[in-house]
Amino acid sequence: MLQTEVLIAQRLRGGTIIKTILIGNTIGCSLLVSIAGVFALFGAESIQWNEQYVTGIKGFIASPFIGAFIGFLFGLFTAFFTYIGLRVLSLFRPLTVEYVPCNTSVQPTAAAPAD
Repeated sequence: MLQTEVLIAQRLRGGTIIKTILIGNTIGCSLLVSIAGVFALFGAESIQWNEQYVTGIKGFIASPFIGAFIGFLFGLFTAFFTYIGLRVLSLFRPLTVEYVPCNTSVQPTAAAPAD
């Protein structure tokens, strides 16, 4: 079982929140809509773009891009309100983050002393 560690932070940077939510939503929606693209490949009217159904190989190819577009827009909307909510929360108490540390032992390097 993986060991988790706890980090207590006053607040998270906006870029971290936005990047995390956008990547998760974009990939997740792309995969979900790609399932509908498989149905469109077999003739189901499950993919719609510009008020027209796209079926066959066109629907199969277009589905991940449509999913990424939808996921990106929804992610921007969600990330904005998540950022605002966490900023307000940071005014009252610190944020506790549980994480699994990286397996590699990459340590930040300090500048070598001059000889």
